[in-house]
Amino acid sequence: MAIGFSGIGAGADWNSIINQLLQIESRPLENLRSREKELDRQISEFGRVKSLVDTFRSAIEDLRSDTGFALFKQTSSDESVLTVETDSSAVASSYDIVVTQLPSRAKLASSAYTDSSTAVGTGTLSITVNGETLDLTVDASNNTLAGLRDAINNATDNPGVAATILNETGGSRLILTSKETGAVNAIEIGVTDVSGLSRLFQIGAGDDGLAEQVAVAADGLLTVDGFDIVSASNSVTGAISGVTLQLASIGSAAIDIERDNAQVEEKISQFVDAYNTLLDELKGLETSSLGRDSGLRQMVQGFVGILNQPTTIDGIGVHLFEAGITRDRFGRISLDPADLADALANDFQKVSQLFSDDATGYATRFYDYADQLLELDGIIASREEGLGSRKRTLQNQIDRQEIHLEIVEKSLIDQFMALDKTMAALQSTSNYLTGQLSSLLS
Repeated sequence: MAIGFSGIGAGADWNSIINQLLQIESRPLENLRSREKELDRQISEFGRVKSLVDTFRSAIEDLRSDTGFALFKQTSSDESVLTVETDSSAVASSYDIVVTQLPSRAKLASSAYTDSSTAVGTGTLSITVNGETLDLTVDASNNTLAGLRDAINNATDNPGVAATILNETGGSRLILTSKETGAVNAIEIGVTDVSGLSRLFQIGAGDDGLAEQVAVAADGLLTVDGFDIVSASNSVTGAISGVTLQLASIGSAAIDIERDNAQVEEKISQFVDAYNTLLDELKGLETSSLGRDSGLRQMVQGFVGILNQPTTIDGIGVHLFEAGITRDRFGRISLDPADLADALANDFQKVSQLFSDDATGYATRFYDYADQLLELDGIIASREEGLGSRKRTLQNQIDRQEIHLEIVEKSLIDQFMALDKTMAALQSTSNYLTGQLSSLLS
């Protein structure tokens, strides 16, 4: 702490003296700040522990449920006809699909008018789709094709139609198209005529300028292994459990669904990597400022303890080595891909249960333990709160010590200023007396 002080009275280096005294006085403050830095390191390292445990928990989340093992490869022999998707409820199987009709939307064209701003009459226009009805009042504010288009598209109770205008050689027409495919989405029109509105959707013979049914709403028709399926949508769900067929065109295709063991192997490999990373990092922190923290040791022992306990399947203990996972003397685990592939091929369900059993599965227990550590009343939160409390106490002590040093500094400056003045006065007196003595002797 530098002090600006001249020491002019006696030529003494008061600044140096004061600074040395303050350095001695500030030793308790330096100790407090050193302890604060140590606490900051510990808080940071427990933040690292929290991040590591959370990352590990995320890495094993899928493995704690049998749906995490329900991974499939699916193929279609002709993707121009249909493609296939699966979810976790699918099973390995194959099917022959024949698509004879694709779902379609309803489309109505109104009668032709001179242009989109021509008045079409007044009254009430009712549009019904799939049981939902829009009753639109047609008056001077909207009784043109353009006005009706906007009123239909902007209606909050629009039942599922899109309105556009088509300008053809015979004039302008209002086109209504159902937003969804399927027979259930047919468009029904009703008109209450006040002044000429009935002509708007009066169906004609084709070239008379009256309304036309451009397209009919229809369901998709297909067979699965010879069994008839009807679907209102190109996306066919529910026909085959866990399978969605996306229809693209009329034709036939064979689909094949099989387990994707490669994806399962990758997930288990990621578990092995995640566990080793967690263990290495936690053990590495034991040589840091957390080396004496019992909570850290308890966490490591908890993870290792889970690894030591088998999964119980049908009353029999099953260990990780049965899925190709072994442990070395340092606690790290390793995976033999060939052994895992054999285990999946020979008894897929056993491997799945080894991790996902809801009581004793390895992934289940690891996830639950990590979740417990990360809870608000868990070890990590408890340690963070304890360290935070100690830091707050230290900060209060540092604040008080800094105030104390400011008081000491002011007191020293005041004392040395007084000393400086006294010595300056004494120096002046000495000089005067020396002069007087010299004059007497001369």
